[in-house]
Amino acid sequence: MFNNALLALEASDGIVVVTSLVLVFGMLIALCLIIMLEGKIFESLDGKNKPAPKDTPKATCAPAPKAAAPAPKAPAPKPADGIPGEIVAAIAAAVASLDGSWTIKGIRRAKRSTGGSRRGVWGDAGVSQNTNPFGY
Repeated sequence: MFNNALLALEASDGIVVVTSLVLVFGMLIALCLIIMLEGKIFESLDGKNKPAPKDTPKATCAPAPKAAAPAPKAPAPKPADGIPGEIVAAIAAAVASLDGSWTIKGIRRAKRSTGGSRRGVWGDAGVSQNTNPFGY
């Protein structure tokens, strides 16, 4: 049966396969060339829109103004309940990135409510956000 299938192939089948391969790879090469050409065009357009660097005379160096004394830093929060130092550092960095007027006085684990789901607080928040029909 296998030999009969091989014998059923004709010369035109080979021509179709070779033509298909040549067309596919030819189109891939053409697409690559088009994309490269577009890249060159956009690079040249970006180069035209950039202003030329201006020749500015060198200014004399004046002494830099003295910086104000840094504000006293709040003491680092102490981890409690076995919270790793990396978690404390991440929380402190997030709070410090707000506007600098916030300080952390302590970090502790939130108590789990007995009526909560198996998903936990973050899972419940995700479900609430994604199932609320009006996005409130």
